[in-house]
Amino acid sequence: MKTEAKTKRYEATTGPLVSVAMSNFNGSAYLEAAITSILNQSHTALELIVVDDASTDDSLEILHQMAALDDRLIPIALNKNLGPAGARNVALEAAHGEWVAIIDADDLIHSQRIERLLAAAEQLGADAIADDLLSFGSTDVAGQTLLGHDQTQGPQRLTAARLIHSDTVVTGLASLGYLKPMVRRDALGSLRYDDTLRIGEDFDLYCRLLLGGANFVILPDPTYLYRRHAGSASHRLSTGSLNRLIAAHETLAESAATKHPNDDELLLQLAQRKARLERALRYQHLVAELKTHGVLTTGRHLWRDPALLRNILNSLNDRRRRVTLSARRQRSGDTKTIVLAAPDRLDHVSAPPDAVRISVSVAPTLDNNTWPARGTMARQLVELASRGPIDVIAEGLAGVDALGYLPTWRSTRLSIRKQDTGTTLIPRNVVLELS
Repeated sequence: MKTEAKTKRYEATTGPLVSVAMSNFNGSAYLEAAITSILNQSHTALELIVVDDASTDDSLEILHQMAALDDRLIPIALNKNLGPAGARNVALEAAHGEWVAIIDADDLIHSQRIERLLAAAEQLGADAIADDLLSFGSTDVAGQTLLGHDQTQGPQRLTAARLIHSDTVVTGLASLGYLKPMVRRDALGSLRYDDTLRIGEDFDLYCRLLLGGANFVILPDPTYLYRRHAGSASHRLSTGSLNRLIAAHETLAESAATKHPNDDELLLQLAQRKARLERALRYQHLVAELKTHGVLTTGRHLWRDPALLRNILNSLNDRRRRVTLSARRQRSGDTKTIVLAAPDRLDHVSAPPDAVRISVSVAPTLDNNTWPARGTMARQLVELASRGPIDVIAEGLAGVDALGYLPTWRSTRLSIRKQDTGTTLIPRNVVLELS
């Protein structure tokens, strides 16, 4: 039996447990997909507060159309652009949930993300909880994760020292400040984003939260799909943004010295981060001078500060690596079909001879040990999807779960037992085969 899957609208009956805060500025190209991934969560007791930061595209029209279909979506329109930090603060002030979650307007989340984070947070007594980030969008980074080779067998605690150590202040996905946690509203208290920052505002807030003693846990499950593209503001540095970061860093250092005067590791990491910020600022001045005055004048600066030469070489090598990787993936051939099924069923699913067959299993929990395998599967799926349109053949509940790691597909056929459809959130645009 074949039937088109219908999108279900779920109503929260007890008020929002989770308030999702989203800032949007001219994000109409991705806004509907981001909102849909949130409203289609398996956990339904949520509200989504989208603050439109004085967009000039059709974002507001999209917001009002979608809000008319689901009253959990709450649009707030600003007349003046405040930047991501200021807009998120507006959303935080409007939040009613016991938990608040920040999600960007061009990203996507797995359909069970909020449910999994809530369950783990309650079991671990976390004040803030985040998952791994899975990059998609740009072919040269598709499939990369924030934790990368730092994957563990289970949850890990984030400390202020580790957060600061991770912040490399360079282009790319490295700093744990990119995490998108859910935070207990009572743990957040009066803390808000520093609205003078247009970059690094997440890192700054998380650091202040940790310096205040919050228990911050990271799960190695990459259920946050992080869109990487040329317009990503997170990857743009300037002398102005770096000067503001340095000023905010000084405030963090003063707070740490007052609250944790005997934490030598923390104070060391703060000192090293300040040195990295100052070196990044010198490098930006160097780049500006190179564009204005040419190589000869710039060479004098390199003579006085030769460490900056390493920054130039790293930048050139990174650009060359990304170009090479992108070209290699484009030449790697077309992947037309992906099969997602349990190990004992994988070879029995009817599919084209050149189909890529990927073994899937039940979602990880705190009581099982499937985190590394789940991360490997998710990275493989996104990398395959980055090569072009894909067709998916999925089986069972594990197949449904695996679909949550795919940002897009051309078509999907899902074989599932009829009794499982009543308790399982079926993604949109999926053709069902009921058994």
